[in-house]
Amino acid sequence: MKISEVMSVFRVAAVAIALASTTLATQALAQASAPAPVTGAAAQEPATRSAAPRDIEPVTRGGTIDTLATIRKRGVLRVGVAISEPTVMHDANGKLAGFSIDAARRLAEDMGVDVEFVETSWSGIIPDLLNRESDLIMSGLWVTVPRALVINFTTPTAVEGIHVIASRAAAGRLKTPADLDRAGTKIVVYAGTLQERLAARRFPKATLLKVSGDTDHLAPVLAGEADAALVPTFAPEVIVRAAPDRLALPFAKPLSSASAAIGVRKGDFDFVNFLESWLAVQRDEGWLDERTTYWADPTNWLK
Repeated sequence: MKISEVMSVFRVAAVAIALASTTLATQALAQASAPAPVTGAAAQEPATRSAAPRDIEPVTRGGTIDTLATIRKRGVLRVGVAISEPTVMHDANGKLAGFSIDAARRLAEDMGVDVEFVETSWSGIIPDLLNRESDLIMSGLWVTVPRALVINFTTPTAVEGIHVIASRAAAGRLKTPADLDRAGTKIVVYAGTLQERLAARRFPKATLLKVSGDTDHLAPVLAGEADAALVPTFAPEVIVRAAPDRLALPFAKPLSSASAAIGVRKGDFDFVNFLESWLAVQRDEGWLDERTTYWADPTNWLK
């Protein structure tokens, strides 16, 4: 037999072996994936498990709006604000002032546009943003998970301490924060916030009075219905000075901290990126720290 014929025989044999191996492998895979036979009582029961449902259709977002370009074309930055001293408040002449007001004016100046403040309530500030009444929220808005499901936040513009603001009557018996953890003690917190979780963890024996919406969380303390309130602020002295005969700051140090940030509508990542770049510049220049220090000290501006 010639060499070429021998090689031909070898090739035919190799192909045959490969086909046989493939057939065996296919049969083994089919046997492994086939359901096991059902015997006994289980064999008499009809199958009840239905096929797994298909995944839902992907959620799509409508045509996005370029907020940054819109603001520059309009020539006006519309900023949603709500009163929260010392971030947003009215001065002696009734004009808006505070840390967030300074920041919004600087942002508009750097953008080369005018600024318009859309003053609203805390319950309306996010709906106003979603309804495009404002372009962003710059009002010391605390970052919370429920809010982050609805709007996007930038990195923090300020980190506020969660302070205990007590009634003047209760402050005398509060030597340490542990003194709040007693049966009969009433502490006011905003429902669904870091303050509520903090109070529940630190003061499980106390009674938590939960408020929401536009309710003044200090009202129960001022009325003598609560012993203290947990308040995120970087200037607790400002709050106490509003009613020094009824409020007191029993502890100089905060219990914890809460971040405040700029809030924007979801979907406009270019606007978020611009704001992040702007905030980075303000931090690098020290401007944010400078204004935080200024507004944290009421002797600078409270007359």
